[in-house]
Amino acid sequence: MKFRKITFQGQEALDEIVEEIEDQTYHLVPDHHYGLHSLIEKQNRFAELNQVSQESFERSFNIRESDFTRNGFTRLKNVIPRDLCEYFIKQSKENPDAIKHPDVMNSLLPVILKSEIDEQLCSFFGSEYTLFWYSYLTTEPGLENRSHSSYWHCDRGPEKHLKMLIYLNDYDEHLGNTKFLDKTTSDKLKKVGYIFGDINARSDDLGPLARAKGIDINETMYDDIKAGDALLFAPNQIAHIGKIPETTARHVLQLCFLPSPFPWLYTKTNVYYSKTEATPFEGVAEQILRFVEDKPKRFGERVAVPADGAITTPEQLKWLMHNMYADEKFADIMFERLMELDPNLEELSTLGSLLETLSMSFKGSIDWHGDLGIENIRNLEQLAQFQEEYRDAVTRYSVTGKPKPEAIFWPMPDHASRPASKFDTIPFVKHHPIMNMDTPIGSAGSCFAFEIAHVFQEMGYNYVVTERNDDPASGITVDGYTPGDKSAKFCANYGILFNTPSFKQLAERAFGVRPTKQILFQQPDRDWVDPYRENVTFTSQEAYYTDYDRHIEATRTALEQVEVFIVTLGLNECWSFRDGTVMSRNPRNNMFPFVKHQTLTVQQNVDNIQAFFDIVKKHNPKFKLIISVSPIPFLATGRAEDTHVISANCHSKSVLRVAAEQLVQSNQDMYYLPSYELVMECIEDAWEVDTRHVKRSTVEQVVAMFKQIFIQA
Repeated sequence: MKFRKITFQGQEALDEIVEEIEDQTYHLVPDHHYGLHSLIEKQNRFAELNQVSQESFERSFNIRESDFTRNGFTRLKNVIPRDLCEYFIKQSKENPDAIKHPDVMNSLLPVILKSEIDEQLCSFFGSEYTLFWYSYLTTEPGLENRSHSSYWHCDRGPEKHLKMLIYLNDYDEHLGNTKFLDKTTSDKLKKVGYIFGDINARSDDLGPLARAKGIDINETMYDDIKAGDALLFAPNQIAHIGKIPETTARHVLQLCFLPSPFPWLYTKTNVYYSKTEATPFEGVAEQILRFVEDKPKRFGERVAVPADGAITTPEQLKWLMHNMYADEKFADIMFERLMELDPNLEELSTLGSLLETLSMSFKGSIDWHGDLGIENIRNLEQLAQFQEEYRDAVTRYSVTGKPKPEAIFWPMPDHASRPASKFDTIPFVKHHPIMNMDTPIGSAGSCFAFEIAHVFQEMGYNYVVTERNDDPASGITVDGYTPGDKSAKFCANYGILFNTPSFKQLAERAFGVRPTKQILFQQPDRDWVDPYRENVTFTSQEAYYTDYDRHIEATRTALEQVEVFIVTLGLNECWSFRDGTVMSRNPRNNMFPFVKHQTLTVQQNVDNIQAFFDIVKKHNPKFKLIISVSPIPFLATGRAEDTHVISANCHSKSVLRVAAEQLVQSNQDMYYLPSYELVMECIEDAWEVDTRHVKRSTVEQVVAMFKQIFIQA
């Protein structure tokens, strides 16, 4: 027998006894478990966590004693399905980190913690519990793969913690397992100093030590474990040893549980998120207890509202007062007065009776013939506002008072009480009869806009045209227009406008607010193009300069004459010159040195259309604007380094739709035409084969909807 001093956790000097017994060497630190218990339970606050958790336990079932709570270990059958075990093993080989993804354990825990296992854990802790950590453990056969757990030991840590080993392959397959000693034997081994001794001096043969100290060794091992079965044990209380596999690798999912004042899902979500590997215990009890201490500050009282909305508890009444009044002190005073008036909430059991009581209280307590006082006025206003907001809230989904009741719910053909098809739906609610067939009307925007313009002219609307291109010798080509055509592309030859800055520039040029440079770029076919007038080309520079002033005047005249003007917003991406002006479309190769790409925000789009509207309105007081979003998708995106064209198109249309909503809500003479919604959702066969352009029949349906919304009967 030898004696030596060792250190514990780098601080405390301990007396270690080294005994040679029957050719076996044992390193013993008698009664060391008492010091460890004090360190873990008191200094690390686990004793306090146990107490708080047990005092907080509110489950209705009885905590029961069982073989597991008495012995400290048990075998659980069919904890997870066999096919799931096979899946985990496969994933461990193909993607070892997959088990660490939060979704895996979020999905797996409800499978594991079935009622029987849940009850056993609650009975062991005398409280709720939480998952502390989990890991995937693969143990290969062979002594060279031994770890500290393949010797007899107890885990250091709090006395009240549990470990669950879920076996993913059969014992018969690997012949590796875990053996246990009973609690009495484990306690005797702690007392003689073997348990919690030097981790590097553990033994796999306790026979000589047990015989020398008069300890009976009774091992337990479950040798019929199947994939999906589990061992549940208290690793600090029960001595155990991991038996090394003999034939092939053993796959085990390890879970470690701790007591908690809250149910495991709440703890996992709000208090402590489980680690994905074995983790030291220091700090975790402190973290959970700190949350308990701060919880009242963070969440206040518990409130439960019955299905019928009845006021049944003081907490519910107090919460209602704080919903009504911004002044917390006043809300608390009113709550206290109401509780004095009706302590059992017999008369104040409904929101209606509460509101009536509050109204009568104000009526009786205020001197209506004297000075009401700012505070009384404010509290009255807040009560009235609450009542108004409540009435508004309860009628939001009601058909009563709605101009178009079928607009409330999405049309579903298989709905039990209100079957409807979106393909029979015209997606608008209110009529705005702002014009008739004789009202001067115009339009501008994307290629969808000139499709609409064409149908308007065909149907006999008073579509204002101040500029055509009927002189073959003019040197001008308007794409899609042949001299002598009945229908013009737009009111004037300003071409396609894909982005909102182009509308602002159109008005700025027309009314001299901010003229743009007279820029020309030559195309490969030798024609010239003005970057602000897409789809209009010139055979020579002279043709462009000769036309310039005439075109500006035609644009101005059109904007002065129209009383209703439709714009279709096409793109959220644009290309700007260094002076801040913007091209109407995408650049050609010889334009790239002069431009940069932009993705516009909602506010930038709002500001551009607002500026267009304000400039025209100043010169044409009758001017009204109808905004639509073009359903035509991107041809290409300038954001492909990180965004697919389909996602970029979705973003673009979403931004433009929000901008349109803000504009219409903020301006008296602006209206929204839901052409985008009609095409994308309500027309079953809307598209040409290229899936980028709509059929003529689709445009006709848009114009028919326009007529329903805006044309006077």
